[in-house]
Amino acid sequence: MKSAIHRKQLLSLAAFCTIGFATLTASVTPSHAAQDDPKMSWPQMSAERGKDLFAERGCVVCHAVNNVGGDIAPSLDASNMDQSRNPFEFFARMWRGADEMLHLQQADLGYQIDFSGQDLADIFAFTQDADMQERLTQSDLPDHIRDIIDNGPSIPME
Repeated sequence: MKSAIHRKQLLSLAAFCTIGFATLTASVTPSHAAQDDPKMSWPQMSAERGKDLFAERGCVVCHAVNNVGGDIAPSLDASNMDQSRNPFEFFARMWRGADEMLHLQQADLGYQIDFSGQDLADIFAFTQDADMQERLTQSDLPDHIRDIIDNGPSIPME
């Protein structure tokens, strides 16, 4: 008897959590977050600033956008981003590749790229904006970044 009651309570709790999570994720968007929860803040995202960061910081060494950049990591063209429209999923995918990315950054750039939360928000906005991506050209790349791309990665990818 206790087992049946306990199971019913667990199912009720699971249903409550599922509904609550669905409601939360549906209502928490950058335009609603500050209104819904004053403790939660979302940065204003700038795809244009993200484009500049993508080129200047060196993301483009490994990732191509608009056929500009390296090919040792997945392309980040907006047309390929269907599975990563959710910023949390996008950054979870980055996190899973963090070891390799950090290793390559150190080998090819000589340093580890440091991003603020605002930087990441802007880069995410750039990965989602096909019009802004069309504006990225080779001329946007600093000379040292272009040299790294032209010479290929220091560490062969397996």
